[in-house]
Amino acid sequence: QRLRALFQYKPQNIDELMINAGDLIFVDPTQQSDVSEGWVIGTSHRTGCRGFLPENYTEKAHESDTWVKHREYVFDTASRSFTKAEKEANVKLNGEAHNLSMSRSLTNVPPLQNAALRRGVLVMSHGERVDQVFGKSWLQQCLTADGKYYRADLNFPSSLPRQKDSMKQFECDPPLSCCGIFQSRLIGEALLDQEVTVSSVYSSPALRCVQTAQHVLQGLKLNQKVRIRVEPGLFEWTKWEASRAVPNFMTVAELVEASYNIDTSYSGIFPLSSLVPSESYEDYPPADGERGSAAAPLSPLLAFPGVPGVILIVGHGSSLASLTRALTGLPGRDSRDFAQMVKKIPSLGMCFCEEQKEENKWQMVNPPVKTLTHGANAAFNWKNTILED
Repeated sequence: QRLRALFQYKPQNIDELMINAGDLIFVDPTQQSDVSEGWVIGTSHRTGCRGFLPENYTEKAHESDTWVKHREYVFDTASRSFTKAEKEANVKLNGEAHNLSMSRSLTNVPPLQNAALRRGVLVMSHGERVDQVFGKSWLQQCLTADGKYYRADLNFPSSLPRQKDSMKQFECDPPLSCCGIFQSRLIGEALLDQEVTVSSVYSSPALRCVQTAQHVLQGLKLNQKVRIRVEPGLFEWTKWEASRAVPNFMTVAELVEASYNIDTSYSGIFPLSSLVPSESYEDYPPADGERGSAAAPLSPLLAFPGVPGVILIVGHGSSLASLTRALTGLPGRDSRDFAQMVKKIPSLGMCFCEEQKEENKWQMVNPPVKTLTHGANAAFNWKNTILED
């Protein structure tokens, strides 16, 4: 029997089996007679280790989930007789007879399932922003008396990119924290491990989103190959902006000068000048087609349906619902449900939509990488803690 782990289980005793969610376990029913109720003894498909595990941590899995592809053959169905020269060209490789002309054809046949050719849309919220950790007054904590930036805590960015206007603009357009930068690169490395092929990247004009896209591409080792397309239509619902005004984002030229890998030839579908402060909810969701944020990043899929790969969209928590629901044909939520849902989306939350070619539609499936969970780490002052009476 084959079981799939629903949850992680960490062994409490030496004879228990360590499992992670999604692991497949082989269980022999004939060996369960002496096992305590509620427990089974099985062998992990992932590690090959054997031990006891709680049965309620698992579910039954299909037999085909553990099938392994060992070799692929291509048969020439055309009826023809081999010439003497062709018969003599048969050789033995690893003890098996092969025809050289046939073997050469194997290299030209694509595999039946190739992860690199999978077409999908990965929508991701940005990494941890600095004001999320240090509050709205974070910039005041980092300015000297003469207005120069310094790093007041190791989770502040080591430096801020140059802007033509005052650094005060960063209050409305905050950067990632150092942890946010690390998170983003970690996600990119995880995508690389899963052999996810990112063909293009679209980002909200918010600095935290551009930075997230940049560091995800670095983790993917694509920062020199894929450029970031800044799409204003991906910015979040402007009613949530504390200043009640659209932030003064860094320009494409300023981003390029700050060494961000920006596609300067890309012209956004939704012009930046058309973002309206405190817009109504009816004006925001892309499903209505007015704001254009759905059409912008998804237009390459519609225009070039044969192009393989994954389109990465880096936006905000609101992007995960508004874009994916529009793509999969689901209706938009009402404003109250929408706001409650967005509050539950963490930094670098992800949704993945995959093309269903046979049905000519898109379906939401599990993202190619696991979620990233971490705990809060409060500021520590040794004087107030260790020396406190």
